[in-house]
Amino acid sequence: MFLLLVLIVLLPLSALAMGDLSGDGPTTRVPEPSIDFTVVVTDTEMNPFTVSKATFDGHVYLTGTLGKAKVSVPFEKMARVDFVPAEGMDVTALITFLDGQQQALVVKGTLPAYGQTAYGNVAIELRYLRDAVFKGRTK
Repeated sequence: MFLLLVLIVLLPLSALAMGDLSGDGPTTRVPEPSIDFTVVVTDTEMNPFTVSKATFDGHVYLTGTLGKAKVSVPFEKMARVDFVPAEGMDVTALITFLDGQQQALVVKGTLPAYGQTAYGNVAIELRYLRDAVFKGRTK
């Protein structure tokens, strides 16, 4: 019984030591996306980051709400997304599609965006992004 209790306490601590992207620890790895996209993201302080293996919350789509509906938009259809603060921790994601049409979704501002740059890995919450410009699939 004591050994089981020790495992229950130590297992979560060992996971944190592995360089998890949550929390305040270092960003040592990014989720491996099913499709590798290059995206230029700019944070709210106007710092641009060109990233490969770009994901939102580990996915190659953006999920949000439109009224009462939950909507997921794949990266393949997006030209850019502009992020605007909304109620509480939410942000409005104004998506511009490849054909020029636009659609606004409400997304959780605490969702992380991940990617790899030439100088290291990046993780940033959507609420700290100004925009994301999709450059297409990485060859």
